Amino acid sequence: MCDAVAHTQMLGVSVKKRKSTSIKGKYMLTRLMVIQKINKNGHVDVHQISSDNFQWTFENRRKKIESDKEYFPFSLNGNLNILKRPAGAETKTYIKENEITFCDDYGVPGGTVIAILFPENYIPDIIKFKDKPYMPVGLIGQVTSRPPGQIQVLYNHFEKKCAIIFNIHENIVFGFKCIAVKVSDDKFPKNESIFASDLFDITLSREFLNVEAISNNDLKLINETLNITDITEIQETLNELLSALKSGQKEKSNTLLNKAGSLILSGTSVASSLTTIIDSYKAGGAVHQFVARIIEHATL
Repeated sequence: MCDAVAHTQMLGVSVKKRKSTSIKGKYMLTRLMVIQKINKNGHVDVHQISSDNFQWTFENRRKKIESDKEYFPFSLNGNLNILKRPAGAETKTYIKENEITFCDDYGVPGGTVIAILFPENYIPDIIKFKDKPYMPVGLIGQVTSRPPGQIQVLYNHFEKKCAIIFNIHENIVFGFKCIAVKVSDDKFPKNESIFASDLFDITLSREFLNVEAISNNDLKLINETLNITDITEIQETLNELLSALKSGQKEKSNTLLNKAGSLILSGTSVASSLTTIIDSYKAGGAVHQFVARIIEHATL
């Protein structure tokens, strides 16, 4: 579990008459920040920074210079206490060709800033969160909750560096998984940031919208590999998901995404079968790549 121990706060402060640039012209203040720098070999270096209201920014409009630290494009100002350490046992990475899977569990106080910094040319492709269950002590009726923080994806096109930021507002324990893919220089995003309000804002949902409809024939490979003779429910669920995505129904989209994954996973307990399906579908057109993305999300 990410061992952030100090209570923090985060504020957006406009800064004028300063040459360096940052997130939409603003600098951020916090008391505790954890930068997880993933290297190309999958090794993760953790930089745990604490101080009284120190300033941090993500430099998205310039290249690295000699005075910048190893965690650039992040830039920090203030009287800092910086602990560099290896990642804990709960942090896991898996390497495939041009793909990194990153998994971690976090337990942090409100006000913490968590930053996941990817290797050069890698950008997040699929992400997944998992809430840890609350202990049912003294709870009456339904448990209600509110979002414990905000997530943002930041890009530096000059250095081809990308980071995911969690601004945590509440004390929280949660799990996070992500697949990051390596893209060419010309496909690296030129925008500086994405504020993501839901899963599909982050996972390149614009690709899904190129798919018109899913037919039974498109699911033939699933049928043959998993021996699911009746794939009608899978087909209907995927088409409902497409419709919900195109109409911007976020909550319904997430529900249908989980349902589609459950229907596909229920057909096998053999991971190699799903890997075969994913690899085969990735080699196809837009429809097949859409199906591959759904299965990847389900297995992550």
